[in-house]
Amino acid sequence: MSNNVEELPAMNLEQVNQRFGEGDERMAAIEQELGKTRQELGKTRQELHELKQQLSDLLEFFGAMKGAFKVFNWVGKLARPAAAIVALGVALIGAWSAVKGIYPK
Repeated sequence: MSNNVEELPAMNLEQVNQRFGEGDERMAAIEQELGKTRQELGKTRQELHELKQQLSDLLEFFGAMKGAFKVFNWVGKLARPAAAIVALGVALIGAWSAVKGIYPK
């Protein structure tokens, strides 16, 4: 192991105290910035939680709408034959009324 004492700058007590003071100021600034970062992180987490809840609600809505469209599809499939039956009934009633009107008793 080599002796590197000659490479170190000679410092007096005042210079050492000044450097420690500068280090304390830097550390205080870092801690303050870290505190701000933690607050921002907390806000970001809260916003993400709110967005997650909104997305969950939106997905639930779309799931419900998917079910509603299935029901509407079934109603549509039933409506076509039901409309044909009603149209046939109206046509028969119309024909019956026409025949009854032409040949009164």
